[in-house]
Amino acid sequence: LKDPIFGLDVSFYVFKLPFIQTILFFFLTLLLLAISISVAYYVFTFRWESFDEFKDKLPRIGHVHISLLLAGIFIFIAAYFYLARFDLLTSPHGAVMGAGYTDVNVRLPAMGLIAILSLFFAVVSVYLGYKRNVAAMPILVAVLVVAILLSIVAVPTVVQKLNVEPNELLKEEEYIQYGIDFTRFAYGLNVKKMYYSAENNLSVDTIERNRGTIDNIRIWDHRPLLSVYRQMQQIRTYYFINDVDVDRYYIDGRYTQIMITARELSTDLLSPRAKTWLNEHLIFTHGYGVVASPVNSVTKVGLADLIIEDIPPKGKIAIERPEIYYGELTTNYVIVKTKQKEFDYPLGEGNVLTTYNGSGGVKLDSYFKKLIYAIKFADVSFLLSDYITTESSLMFHRNVIDRVSTIAPFLVYDRDPYMAVIDGKQYWIVDSYTTLDKFPYSARYPTFNYIRNPVKVFVDTYNGTAKFYVIQEEPVIKVLMKAFPDLFVSADKMSEEERAHIRYPVDLFEVQANIYATFHMDDAKTFYNREDVWVIPQEILEDERIQMEPYYVILTLPGNDEPEFLLMLPFNPKGRDNIIAWMAARCDENYGELRLYEFPKGQLIYGPMQIEARIDQNAEISQLFTLWGQVGSKVIRGNLLVIPIENSILYIEPIYLRAVNAQIPELRGVIVVYSDVLAMRPTLDEALITVFGEEVSEIVEEESVKDLVKQLVELYDRAREEAGAGNWTGFGEYIERLGDTISKLNQTAGR
Repeated sequence: LKDPIFGLDVSFYVFKLPFIQTILFFFLTLLLLAISISVAYYVFTFRWESFDEFKDKLPRIGHVHISLLLAGIFIFIAAYFYLARFDLLTSPHGAVMGAGYTDVNVRLPAMGLIAILSLFFAVVSVYLGYKRNVAAMPILVAVLVVAILLSIVAVPTVVQKLNVEPNELLKEEEYIQYGIDFTRFAYGLNVKKMYYSAENNLSVDTIERNRGTIDNIRIWDHRPLLSVYRQMQQIRTYYFINDVDVDRYYIDGRYTQIMITARELSTDLLSPRAKTWLNEHLIFTHGYGVVASPVNSVTKVGLADLIIEDIPPKGKIAIERPEIYYGELTTNYVIVKTKQKEFDYPLGEGNVLTTYNGSGGVKLDSYFKKLIYAIKFADVSFLLSDYITTESSLMFHRNVIDRVSTIAPFLVYDRDPYMAVIDGKQYWIVDSYTTLDKFPYSARYPTFNYIRNPVKVFVDTYNGTAKFYVIQEEPVIKVLMKAFPDLFVSADKMSEEERAHIRYPVDLFEVQANIYATFHMDDAKTFYNREDVWVIPQEILEDERIQMEPYYVILTLPGNDEPEFLLMLPFNPKGRDNIIAWMAARCDENYGELRLYEFPKGQLIYGPMQIEARIDQNAEISQLFTLWGQVGSKVIRGNLLVIPIENSILYIEPIYLRAVNAQIPELRGVIVVYSDVLAMRPTLDEALITVFGEEVSEIVEEESVKDLVKQLVELYDRAREEAGAGNWTGFGEYIERLGDTISKLNQTAGR
């Protein structure tokens, strides 16, 4: 890819130019050091009271020496201005990032002239030194400074004000187009634009045809779900669930979107008396297992319907190696294979102990190694502990981001690794990026102006091994692959199961969406006038208005037959709340493809804040929210999801209720909005039935005795928790629901 001004390959700007500038500034440092030493030497050697006396005392060789040093400065200035011409292609002076009309037609020639003038002055300074005319040298410096101020600052400013700004579009149109084209390339915005007719033609039949989408609509927001997981599945005080991620698995033969999280162990949560060296570094060494639930499944008491739970983990996804030695919270070092057995997991009133049997860590098989690590960690226990043997291994750099950053610090890593269960083993998957900050004519965001996601890192939670799979051979990663041929692994060597769990990263998609919101405009005139700028919509979360996050969905794209896993986000026109388009990144077979679906320009498609306003204005829902708020509970409004289905738009918002003194939110309702119809019901299927006027879901089967007994146990446990927290309003509510369930059980058993 060649730049449009100099015709140089972009690699010159991102690889060669920074290297040349580094060398140049290195020699400048040496030159300034030489000048400082020389001046100090001459002042000390030739003590003088006036400049004329100094000039007379200093021999010819001294004059020549000073002139050569000054000539070096002039040569450096010449080199600097010659190379600075190329930096204009990343300058912010014009209508877009990069050289504009004034840069190309005024500053660029001026910099060339300054470079030539500096070289000429370098020759003149040597001549003046030979002639012992040191007094004339400051004149050269003054002339050059004036020339720089006039040609680089004053003249361009006058041209910009008097010639360019009155005719800016005419003058800058060509350069604006460069900015559009190069920015799109730099951010990987090769977007397929498509038309989305928004026909509002949903019916019972279309809902049933799109069961793959309906059954995977995410009614669990990751924020309240995190509280649910922590209360239900942390099990012991030393376990901690850090965050919740989204992925997809085949569950019972169905393509299912799930929420999944790791149960890590944090020694910071041990009681103060238990925080001994033995406990922190030899016994409490690892977390255990994962917790997962479908995004749309809920129990009768409004909690997540877990498909992987408890310790040891059991459920619909088999896990053979649940130990987590490497994770997001594992910041301390541990020593395994010692004489002291490790805590594995709690069982009843006791604990199950284990000995590590993997390949992770560094063997402490010599006194020298123990000494080195005792110094590194400032811990003499390495030398004094009798538990450590020659078979013991030290694990450090256990935090997954710290680990991959230490292995490959030249990549940029995603802020949120996510957990995946692959062939019975647990892996952290970390998205890594290549970024540049010298890409010509590309907009900055905010510290880089080029980004790609060419590498997926799989880190084994048991052994800590990291596999750097290259899924996209873009220019920067090609260079790094040549530099580190043994580090990177071709995507061809990924197993089918590994490939099935890579997903388009949210961080990258957010960057691309923010850039594309402006740079989707093809025409330079439209871009200059900012006629069609988009913004990312806002929504209500709890009581706050926040920017909408990209969200994963399983959808059947228009023109396709099968549902697929996507990351999507709608756009609003700037200054308005309606939706104008939605963008999707594909994650399955066509991984990485970006699609934009644009709505008809003259048609109103409700945006998230307009739907939120309609919800607030609904008398029935507003009254219910007020009622819930008066009985010691807090209403939590989850993500508002915009779900495209067969050229129509469905809006879904889950509603949770959390007792003021409790930490477990319950799903209490799902709001469905379609066209002018709005309904809130306890479940998504019931809300769909209400909106479409007919039963559009599977027939709800009568609850079995087993289900009702399970519901009784859950309600009883929740009632006890509310009583323990002193929330008697919540306790009374659960007792009332317990009575209703007992009545149902009595009726069912009577049949």
